[in-house]
Amino acid sequence: MSEAPLATGSLPAAGAPLLSVRDLRLTVAGAGRPLVDGVSFDVPPGGVVGIVGESGCGKSLTALSVLRLTAPAIGVSGQILFSGEDLLRVGAQRLRQVRGGEIAMVFQEPMTSLNSVFTVGDQIAEAIRTHYAVSRRAARATAIEFLAKVGVPSPATRVDNYPHQMSGGMRQRAMIAMALACRPKLLIADEPTTALDVTIQAQILDLLRQLRAEFGMAVLIITHDLGVVADLADEVVVMYAGRVVEQAPVATLFARPMHPYTEGLLRSAPPIDVDVERLPTIPGTVPAPGLVMPGCRFAPRCGYARAACDQGEPPLIPLGGGQRAACIRHRGYAP
Repeated sequence: MSEAPLATGSLPAAGAPLLSVRDLRLTVAGAGRPLVDGVSFDVPPGGVVGIVGESGCGKSLTALSVLRLTAPAIGVSGQILFSGEDLLRVGAQRLRQVRGGEIAMVFQEPMTSLNSVFTVGDQIAEAIRTHYAVSRRAARATAIEFLAKVGVPSPATRVDNYPHQMSGGMRQRAMIAMALACRPKLLIADEPTTALDVTIQAQILDLLRQLRAEFGMAVLIITHDLGVVADLADEVVVMYAGRVVEQAPVATLFARPMHPYTEGLLRSAPPIDVDVERLPTIPGTVPAPGLVMPGCRFAPRCGYARAACDQGEPPLIPLGGGQRAACIRHRGYAP
């Protein structure tokens, strides 16, 4: 198994993104506006892109749409180009090759993502045999190998554990082992540290960093935790109410946030070296999914808002150095 070739599919041309999402819209009949509205971003080969935002902003729906895992009632339009191939237009057979083989996903809650009536080893082996013509014995050996790679102790024993026999951190590691067993080109990690204690969170992030270096895979990480973004990502996409409001290299975003929502998120992050009785918050609430608004969706919560903010959705304005922000304060910006 170690010598097996990658699953079917070509690498992107030199300099081209591995994944390119263009004008992605997710709609539900009867909703006033799309749940995800015109989202675009790129993931380069071997790069790490973080999508950050509050719960309900559409970041997980965006991730699920890459593998066409959204509910049937949700309409999907736009382009999802993987190595130049539009995944929204491929057939079922090709999609089965991509899922797990070329793009793998680690879901939010491993206890519900793993099947409780099969051992962890059987589930990893099944993923391997779906994409490679190998025996059950070889698939089991590879399952043990990858459990060891992700730091599961006594992998030859743990391979026969059921999910309920593992801790939350061990289940998350088993999910990552399953995702990596077919050596995907892209790993999508949806809130990979949710519900884990701080020590285990740090271990999982270290693990993702090591495995990225070992396998050379790209990572799309979905999170509400700015600390995770700062620790792991190269580029950041900030989403609010279904739209991208800012994109930037991670160092630039933390040093110079250019959208009021991003500023609010950074102010709300707890400081490491200062004791505070109360953290700053962003006033107001996120607009309900599908609610139609005349202008900027963040304007009702924004300290910079003025009358012009209600005159239409602001576009993402290039600000130089790979940074863009959807705020009329930057209209006419010249780098």
